[in-house]
Amino acid sequence: MVEVPRELNDVSAAWLAHQIGAEIDAVEVTQIGEGSGFMGQLARVTISSDDPAVPSSVIVKLPTIDPGARAIGDMMGVWEREHHFYGDVAPSVDIRIPNALVNIADPPCLVLEDLAPGVVGDHVAGATLDQAERAIDTIARHHATWFEDPRLRTFDWLPGLDDPSILTLQDTFAIGWPLFLERYEDTLPARCLRWCEQFVPGIPQWIERHYDDPVTLIHGDFRLDNLLFYDDGSVGVIDWQLCMRAPGQTDIVYFCANNLDIETRELHDIALIERYVAGLHAHGVPADKVTLEAVRHGYLEGLVFYAVSFGASLLTIDPANERGTALFDALVRRTFAALDHHSAGLALGYDDVD
Repeated sequence: MVEVPRELNDVSAAWLAHQIGAEIDAVEVTQIGEGSGFMGQLARVTISSDDPAVPSSVIVKLPTIDPGARAIGDMMGVWEREHHFYGDVAPSVDIRIPNALVNIADPPCLVLEDLAPGVVGDHVAGATLDQAERAIDTIARHHATWFEDPRLRTFDWLPGLDDPSILTLQDTFAIGWPLFLERYEDTLPARCLRWCEQFVPGIPQWIERHYDDPVTLIHGDFRLDNLLFYDDGSVGVIDWQLCMRAPGQTDIVYFCANNLDIETRELHDIALIERYVAGLHAHGVPADKVTLEAVRHGYLEGLVFYAVSFGASLLTIDPANERGTALFDALVRRTFAALDHHSAGLALGYDDVD
């Protein structure tokens, strides 16, 4: 039996033919997405075959070969989550996602449908308003489908807000924050940095206050590099490694805060939040279960949480990876700009002082 590949160079015609049960003459492996993610190896594999049932190309996804990032991914269970997502959840998802042609748990390996000709968004450049509205409509429909679905409680692989890995944010923040300040302190609003420092000690209590909030199946990394846009108006969503059981505004905060350039976000983020809530209601979520007021307040709290998360994450960035560094800079600067613009620390009761 041909071994499961651990690196993209190990993907062979013999292995792929064995996995999909078809004749394959040759494959050409082209790495894609380099620098746009931090947890994996991704390649488009072009296939030569006389079998008309064999796709002309597929996407192969393997774990990162970086030891530090691999340790973090294992701790967070990202490959286990995506393996189970395609096995347990994907058949009931009604938005556009790739089919899994091969789904191996150990060692982790996914062979996915190639969603070309969809155009992948560019997180560093930022979303157009049209892209943002289409993304919000897509995630609202998905969240509504899984809103308070009892199946979510049966997936023991799917973390919720009570997952211990969330609480480790305090420890990683203590390690990463000094380096974060060294890189960003002179260019970010001082009051926002202080809000982050005030937030960290109360993370367990903050999370506990939200245990009873209505939950859905969130994507967890809902950003432009994981979205494909089609001429028919549809949006494909990839990379479900960070999916979890949580309030839906978690995805909305992440998308609105850092997938738009600062000017576009200042003009449109509240309208996008309103669009999201209206979309939930249009797809059957009761109006009293998710209110605009609750989501707007959650947006403000979430801005502080994600600012802290980025403050703890600098250690995962390879400074030699220019694309990854540019992406992280965009995440940080846009999120802190939103935090400052909305004076979001006030939503958590912090003082409005520099």
